[in-house]
Amino acid sequence: MTVKEYTKSKLPCSILNIKPTVTKSGEDAPLLVWIPGNPGLLYYYQEMLHHLHLKHPDWEILGISHAGMTLNAHSNTPIFSLQDQVDHQVEVINNFSCKNRKIIIMGHSVGAYIVQKVCLSNKLVGSVQKVGLVTPTVMDIHTSEMGIKMTAALRYIPPLAHVVSLFSYIFFYWILSEGFSRFIIDKFMGCGSTGYQAVLSTRIFLTHRQFVRQSLGLAAQEMEEITTNWEFQDRFINYCEENGISIWFLFSSNDHWVSGKTRSHLSDYYKDKVKQERLKIDVTDKIPHSFVVKHAEYAINAFF
Repeated sequence: MTVKEYTKSKLPCSILNIKPTVTKSGEDAPLLVWIPGNPGLLYYYQEMLHHLHLKHPDWEILGISHAGMTLNAHSNTPIFSLQDQVDHQVEVINNFSCKNRKIIIMGHSVGAYIVQKVCLSNKLVGSVQKVGLVTPTVMDIHTSEMGIKMTAALRYIPPLAHVVSLFSYIFFYWILSEGFSRFIIDKFMGCGSTGYQAVLSTRIFLTHRQFVRQSLGLAAQEMEEITTNWEFQDRFINYCEENGISIWFLFSSNDHWVSGKTRSHLSDYYKDKVKQERLKIDVTDKIPHSFVVKHAEYAINAFF
């Protein structure tokens, strides 16, 4: 159950694939697809996906990194767009799916927006049964607390992705020792004893220039594309209604990337448009936006 390089896709990536330990003869296990949020590194989600497997041993679990977010990616790997990420996810999912195979697809943060796009792709193979949108940045990300700061930073420093990636590489790879960099990351993120994997994942992220460049490059596009777009939400809702797909939202009430206004508007809109039996909306103050840092086990046991 480790993150591995995946070589069967057009764009460089890694996957975490956990086979079911409880099976039914004569039928494929449901395929749970997990799409991470930005920066798209699967290392952050190893613990979470492990706990998800323990809770649902009859599922095959497939975590797919963002394109470019793998250790074997070349340092000159270009910044892949949101559409590149959508096409990439569809390609990898299709390599594990087949016609009529039951798919449960979930995404975290911008991964939730990618999930919506993936579902609407006419190239996706399989039968989507349920969609999970976890601390989702699917609309008006630029109006959130962190979105406002990110938009301002990009306005004043247009080449932000390239500047920060260079600084991060020099500082965390060349100047700081591994032990001291872990110490700084731990203190800055407040990981504590339960966030060791998050510290390791963040150090991997910060010491690979192409990861930081890809992450901030994608974030810049998120600020421009993920705005007010009820027409897109209508398309997604109609697709789910026509195909009998259940929709689940998990919101954090103290999310710095999703404003309270956006959360309320989305919740009210979906309640008006989606049949009650196919919609579940959870709002909690028990997890932050980046719940996988210290709250992975709790989130899985409480909500998934």
